[in-house]
Amino acid sequence: MSNVTQIAVPPYHVQTTAAELRDGFPYFSYHESVSKLWAEKWRPPCSRGIYPFTDGNVLDFDPIFAELVRMSEDRSDILYKPDEYAKPFFPVAENLVMLAEQAEAQGDIAKAKDFFLRAAAVYRMARFPVNRSEVSQLAWAKGKETYVKAAKYLSPPSVALEVPFSHADSSAGDQEVAIQTYLRMPLGEKPEKGWPVLLFLCGLDAYRTDHTPRTQMHVDRGFATLSFEIPGTGDCPAAPNDPNSPDRLMSSILDWVSAHAIEYGFDLAKIVARGISTGGYYAMRLAHTHADRLLAVVAQGGGCHSMFDPAWIHASNQMEYPFALADALAYKFGYRDADPVRAYAAEAKKFSLLDSGVLDRPSCKLLILDGMEDSIFPIEDNFLVGMRGEKKDLIARGNRQHMGNPGAEDILYGWIDDAIAEPASPYAMT
Repeated sequence: MSNVTQIAVPPYHVQTTAAELRDGFPYFSYHESVSKLWAEKWRPPCSRGIYPFTDGNVLDFDPIFAELVRMSEDRSDILYKPDEYAKPFFPVAENLVMLAEQAEAQGDIAKAKDFFLRAAAVYRMARFPVNRSEVSQLAWAKGKETYVKAAKYLSPPSVALEVPFSHADSSAGDQEVAIQTYLRMPLGEKPEKGWPVLLFLCGLDAYRTDHTPRTQMHVDRGFATLSFEIPGTGDCPAAPNDPNSPDRLMSSILDWVSAHAIEYGFDLAKIVARGISTGGYYAMRLAHTHADRLLAVVAQGGGCHSMFDPAWIHASNQMEYPFALADALAYKFGYRDADPVRAYAAEAKKFSLLDSGVLDRPSCKLLILDGMEDSIFPIEDNFLVGMRGEKKDLIARGNRQHMGNPGAEDILYGWIDDAIAEPASPYAMT
């Protein structure tokens, strides 16, 4: 592609701005112990009920992390042993479920919903970052079961729905089973042309059970909101190790939306997708591979090319992410045998959207949004996408880390509102 500004890395931006470096990459001290992880990284967002503690309550987590400190003697290596790490979460979650059921039996629906959501949040953190072991898989199953009990009390409710994986290719590693999704339909009078649609692509560690406030914002703005996991996470049946599997996944999702437009009142001229974090990688891809079927896409906190740099991968476990990012990404991308991080780092470039030519295709309208100090995925990847082609808005927020918050959510909600308010896209489905 001609006349494209080249982004020369490394060194990466965060290597020049970090307060502390080890082996040339940013280092965060909360990797040193469980107590530091809780006090420095996780308790502040937990006390405010924000990611990754959405729907949670700090009173539930304080005793859990105190027990983790005790049983590990405050050594951080327990964070890399998912079955041991998960154990202290279960009794707390089970007690919350019991309290929810008692409240439900007494007719106190508000209290029941709160306790069910709190329990689901505890189960979520028990399988963090990904359900990659027997016990973390159990936590994922129990978390879903619990969340569904709360979801019926949301306004509007979140309804479990199976979408046929109609484009599945078992020879490429896909599972020929349905795509598990949650659908929330707006309340109120349907617009004359139908409800705009928001496809919510989840991230590495936050699945369809984990985005209640975000989906609430979308349905309150009048979007029929369909949430589902990305390859290698949650219940997604698309092959984790095939770079092309997300195309089959998204074609199946979009075919279902089209086929059920009359039943649900979808406006097929206003289909928007939003991907967060690792889901932002898939959103960047989707904006180019399915440009003719979408009005607009938001890629928040995503990567596309340098996120697959072996040096970056090997440094990931010491940077911004709470713990085990390299291990979780290796598992997510299908590397699950001996020494998975080394295998992932050796082959990861096959997922590059730059090397594969995906970024050279035309795109639909695309917002690329992140924080300049992101050390989960390098900000340079956002520049690579935003500076190629047309119809792209690039926002790199100063003094912000991964995802660009605080403040990024309001920016993207406004951007999406503006996108659907514009004249119908020439790429809209017919």
